[in-house]
Amino acid sequence: MLYLTVKEFHILFAGLSILLFVLRGAFAVLAGRPLAHRLWKVLPHIVDTLLLGLGVWLAVMLRINPLHSSWLGVKLLCVLGYIVLGVLAFRLQRPRWLRVTLFVAAILLFGFIVSIAMLHNPWGWFALLGA
Repeated sequence: MLYLTVKEFHILFAGLSILLFVLRGAFAVLAGRPLAHRLWKVLPHIVDTLLLGLGVWLAVMLRINPLHSSWLGVKLLCVLGYIVLGVLAFRLQRPRWLRVTLFVAAILLFGFIVSIAMLHNPWGWFALLGA
């Protein structure tokens, strides 16, 4: 029962994380001006911290080691890539076309991360192409 609760909250915070990312990106990247209120700067960090903490809790509960479980290791590497793409996309000093490209790439990578998590396969949705 605890496992399912933690998993459901992990999924909830993943959804909140991408929702906040898209909202912030729509303003910062597409509109060319970031959301000014302090809440928009703090809330994504709180949500992402809870998302990561719940993910670690799940891994501990299931005794999954990312060094021995290829899908989890790839998922964590992709999360790092998602973070880097997001940081670069929100830097307003870059040309708009580059920020939009990085923003879209981050969203696509997030989708790939979800596919890895759902399939427990390091190839994510690409594993379905070979099936």
